[in-house]
Amino acid sequence: MQNQHLQSISKFFTFSTLAMTIACTGSIPLILSSPSSVHAETRQQSVDSVTDWLFGNLNPGLNRRRLQHYEHGYIREWNAIRRVIDQGGLRYSKVGPNGGACGEPDWTFPNKDEALKERLADAVFHSRYPGRRGAPIRPNERAAMREWVKIKNSMSVAYC
Repeated sequence: MQNQHLQSISKFFTFSTLAMTIACTGSIPLILSSPSSVHAETRQQSVDSVTDWLFGNLNPGLNRRRLQHYEHGYIREWNAIRRVIDQGGLRYSKVGPNGGACGEPDWTFPNKDEALKERLADAVFHSRYPGRRGAPIRPNERAAMREWVKIKNSMSVAYC
């Protein structure tokens, strides 16, 4: 009985540590042989992690759940974000085997890059309105401007 109790506590701490890591880095680390061993993400894993994080910030009502095959609008948004992130939205800096300060991964998203956030906002906005065919928002389209700004403001990743 005592051993089962200790196993339950150990599992609780393992999952608590994993949850804190996810909250701090915005990504799910690869667990190897023990809960304390974390493997650095590849670039593609980091692209997917950052895309998931940004998409989750943009659509908090989804509670970061897995998308269903019939949710075409959300899938278009996720793919639009991923294309921008994959085309220069990540920066590489070798920070060591266990990450840098706050568990920051080797591949990081530059939160202060306003031009990148604008490209992301454009991509998401136009994925939501494919009928616009990429036409810019006109000055009299105030609701569209507010939506674009809201999208842009959601484009950040919390590492700590």
